[in-house]
Amino acid sequence: MYQVLIDGRDLYYPGDEEYSVEDAVVKLKLNDSGTFECGVPVQNPEYGSLKNRNSMLQVLKNGKEIFYGEVRESEKDFYGIKQVYAVGELAFLFDSIQPQAKYQDKTARQLLEIWLNEHNSQVEDKKKFYVGMVTVHDSNDSLYRFTDQETTLDCIREKLCEKLDGYLRIRKANGKRYLDLITLQEYGKICEQPIEFGENLLDYAENVSANELYTCVIPKGARLEKSPIEGLEAYVDITSVNGGKDYLYSADAVAAYGWNRCVVSWDDVTEPANLKKKGEKWLKDNQFETMTLSLTAADMSLLDTDLESFELGDSVPVYSESHGMDRTFPVQSLELHLQNPSDDKLQLGSTMKLSYTEQNKGHYQYIEQALENNRQTTSWLQSAIDNATAMMTGSRGGYKVTEFDEKGRWLRDLYMNAPSKEDATQVMQINMNGIGFSRNGFGGPYKNAWTIDGVLLGEFIKAGSVQAEALSAEYKTSVTNEINTMVTAKFKVAENLVQAEVTRAKGAEETLRSSLSLTDSKIAAEVTRATQSEGTLRSALSLQAEQIAMKVSKGSVSSQLSVESGLISIKGPRLEIDTEKFKVAKDGTTRLIDAYLSASDGTGGTAIFGKGVYMRDAAGNDAGMLSFAPRSKMACLGGYGSYGKIGLGYWGGNDVFNSMITLESTEDRPGIQFNTTFSYIGEECYTGIIGYVENVTYGPDNSLDVAYKAVRVQNGLIMEVVQ
Repeated sequence: MYQVLIDGRDLYYPGDEEYSVEDAVVKLKLNDSGTFECGVPVQNPEYGSLKNRNSMLQVLKNGKEIFYGEVRESEKDFYGIKQVYAVGELAFLFDSIQPQAKYQDKTARQLLEIWLNEHNSQVEDKKKFYVGMVTVHDSNDSLYRFTDQETTLDCIREKLCEKLDGYLRIRKANGKRYLDLITLQEYGKICEQPIEFGENLLDYAENVSANELYTCVIPKGARLEKSPIEGLEAYVDITSVNGGKDYLYSADAVAAYGWNRCVVSWDDVTEPANLKKKGEKWLKDNQFETMTLSLTAADMSLLDTDLESFELGDSVPVYSESHGMDRTFPVQSLELHLQNPSDDKLQLGSTMKLSYTEQNKGHYQYIEQALENNRQTTSWLQSAIDNATAMMTGSRGGYKVTEFDEKGRWLRDLYMNAPSKEDATQVMQINMNGIGFSRNGFGGPYKNAWTIDGVLLGEFIKAGSVQAEALSAEYKTSVTNEINTMVTAKFKVAENLVQAEVTRAKGAEETLRSSLSLTDSKIAAEVTRATQSEGTLRSALSLQAEQIAMKVSKGSVSSQLSVESGLISIKGPRLEIDTEKFKVAKDGTTRLIDAYLSASDGTGGTAIFGKGVYMRDAAGNDAGMLSFAPRSKMACLGGYGSYGKIGLGYWGGNDVFNSMITLESTEDRPGIQFNTTFSYIGEECYTGIIGYVENVTYGPDNSLDVAYKAVRVQNGLIMEVVQ
C-alpha cells in the first residue's frame, strides 16, 4: 500500500475519497534525485497547502519511505486539478555552490566531507547532508581535484562518482541525513524475487557498441603553473618517459580496429612515470566492444506479499531460456505507478566488455599466475594464522546480540561488554559492510575496522618492520618516512601473549610511549610521557579477573584506584569529591548539604552528624546533643526533652534540664526561661532588660516587701544581672 504525505500530513491515502490524487508516479534512478508527479483535485483538504520550494512530499510503501523531496511545480489545468511535480532530496545539493579551490592528497571521504560541509553552510537545516559510508577509492587514496563554482551535486558526481565508479545513496539515522558513496555491489540487497520469461519479464533489449573503443590514448596529468604557449594551459604529459611521444597505443588493437585516439585526464597525477602507468592500464581496459543489456519487468511482490519487492540498486536474478539468459542484474531505475501497479516499469542493466581472443588469452594467463602466487603461504604467515585461531577459539565472556531488519533479514551481530547496546561501551560489530570496533558504545566512532572494500583501518599502525606477501610502493615510502621521524612500533605475538608498543622521540626534550599487553589472565595498558621540564608522566590500567587497578603518576607523586570484589581502595596525596549532598575539597574540608553522617560506637549506640551532632543509645533513645536543627525543630546545646528545651548544661532525662538557663522554642511557647518559674519573653534573639522577683517578705503589720532584680539580654544572650 502506498501513502503520500505533505509536510507530515496525509495527501493521498488509498480508499479515502477526500485524500485522493490522480496519476501518482514515482521515478527513481541511480545517482539521480528522482521525481514524484501527481494531480491533486480541488476537494483534497491539502489542495491549498502545496507551495513551491517549500512543501515537502514523502511517499511511503507499506510504511517505508521510498521518496522524499521538495515541491517545485504546482500548476492548475483546465479542470482546476493541480499538477504537482517534486524532485528528490538529492537535488538539495543543487542549491549550493562550491568555491574555486584546489585540493591535493585527499581521500574520497575527505573530499566528500569538505564539499558537504560547504553545502551545509549555505542551506537551511532541512537540506543538510552528512558524510556517511565511503567505500570507493583510487589506487593510492591521494586525490587531486579542482572546484570552480560548480553545484555541489555536479561536483560530487563528476569528480567522485564518474571517476571512481561510485554511487550515491541517501540514508537516514538518528535524525540526520547521511550521503553514502559506495560501489554498486554494496548499494542494495540480493533480491530473492526472480525475473522469469513467461512470468514477469516484459521487455528485453541487447546492444553491442564499439563507440567507446579506443586503440590509442593521450594521457593528460595535473595542470602546470606555466605554459609554453601563451593563452593555453599546460599539463603533465608522458613525453619525458615515452621516447618523446605523448601517446600510447596497442599494436594488436590497431591491427584489429585501426587508429582511434582519445585524450584521458588524471588531474591528480603529477609524475610522468605514474601518468604513463595509468594510461597503459586505461588502454588495456578500453580495447573492448561494449554489450549493454536492459530489461523491463513487473514487480510480483504487489500480488504476493511473501516476495521481496524490487528496490533501487538491488541485484535481481533473470532467467530467460529463449534469450540464453541466466544472470543477475542490478536495478538501474524504477517507475512506480501508485494507483496502477500494472504499469510499473523496472529497468535492469549491465555492461559487459567483450575482447578479442588474444587479449582474453593473456588476461586468463595473468589471472592464473595471480592465483598460483596466492596459494603459496609462507611459514610465518601460517604461524600467525595458527595463533589467531587459538585466540579466537579460546575466548571467554561478553554478550552477543543479533539484530534483524523489518523483513526479518539478518542485519548485524554485536559483541559487547554489557547485555544491551545502550549500556555497552566496548562493541565489536559485524555486518554486510565489514567488522568494526568501538570503545565508545554502539554509536561509535569505529576507529578500528575492516570494511568490505578491503580497507583495514587502525587508529595507529606504524612499524619499522613489516612482513607481507605484497606491499604497495606508497606504503613502503610511508614507513620509511615514519622511521626517519624517529617513530618506532613493535608488535609481538607469542603462544600466550599479544604485545604492542609505540614510541616516539621528539628530540631530547620529550619521549612518548604507549604499550598494550594481553595474556590469558591479564590486560595491561600504559601511556608514558617523559620531559625534562615536568618529569615523567605515566598512566596505567590493569584488568584481571579479581581486580581492576588504575594508577596515574607524575614523578614520585601518584594516585591509585583499586576495585576488588570486597574492597574499593583509593590512595593519593589529595582527594576531591563533589556531589549534590556531599563535598570534600582538596584541602580536606568536608561538607554535608541537607544530609546526615552516622557512626557506630560498636556497642549499639550511634552518633549522627548533620545539622548538628546528637547521640542515641543502643535502644534508640536520645542521649544528648549539640545541634542547630534537631528533630524537635529547635536549636540546642546540651540536650532536649519532649518540650524542646535547650540549655547550657546537660539533659537529665524525664524532660528535665539540669541547667541554670534554658530556652524553650516550641510552636506555642517560644522564649527565655530561668529554671521553671520565670515567664517567657516571647521573642527570639531578644535584646533588653528583663525584670523578675527575687524575694517576697511580710512585715509584722502584714505589709508586703518585694525585692526586684533584672538581667540584661543582648541578642538572646544574658550579659549581666543588674539591681
